[in-house]
Amino acid sequence: MSEPQLKLPFLFVGNQRCLDFINTRFVVNGQPMDLLATFSDLVMWLVEAELLNGDEGKKIERRWGQHEEGTKTLEQARAFRATLREMVERIAGGRPVPQIAIEAINGMLRYRIGYPQLTRRTGQFEQGYVAESQEANQVLGLLGEAAMNLLCTCEHSLIKKCQSPSCVLFFYDTTKNHARHWCSMTVCGNRSKVAAHYRRHRMTSL
Repeated sequence: MSEPQLKLPFLFVGNQRCLDFINTRFVVNGQPMDLLATFSDLVMWLVEAELLNGDEGKKIERRWGQHEEGTKTLEQARAFRATLREMVERIAGGRPVPQIAIEAINGMLRYRIGYPQLTRRTGQFEQGYVAESQEANQVLGLLGEAAMNLLCTCEHSLIKKCQSPSCVLFFYDTTKNHARHWCSMTVCGNRSKVAAHYRRHRMTSL
């Protein structure tokens, strides 16, 4: 009997949901890892990213989780993620956003069928969204909207890639002096400090 696969938690270190979506594919010990193995994983990520409420997520997962349309939607989401990764790599490298990425984002936004709605809850106003589409691919519109928000609301020079050579994660630098270098200080940041300390120790020992 094979041992059960360890389910890794989603990473939310990017400060932008588009970057967090890209970061669902990363590298562990030199091996690529994809946290979106199933359509259900994609829906769960959208819920945890607060792009989809829990009740809607359960409905979508129940209806499409074991359906061919759900599998097709997952494949589209993964292909979109690859396009976004290439786009963000270019941005982080100081290069312009390619037209193909803009077209891909607009293609996803076509699935965003519905209308915004204002609600009042415990004396506070909240902005919501009512999705008129009940198809599995409605979730693609949420991903397109997250990508659009990244391009329209963020300073592109602050979109960065973790400086660890073995890391492939991106983040939006919201620190006061914009001096963030690592996806996470508890992971890549501390690893870099330990390596630097080891190098200094070796130099003084020679």
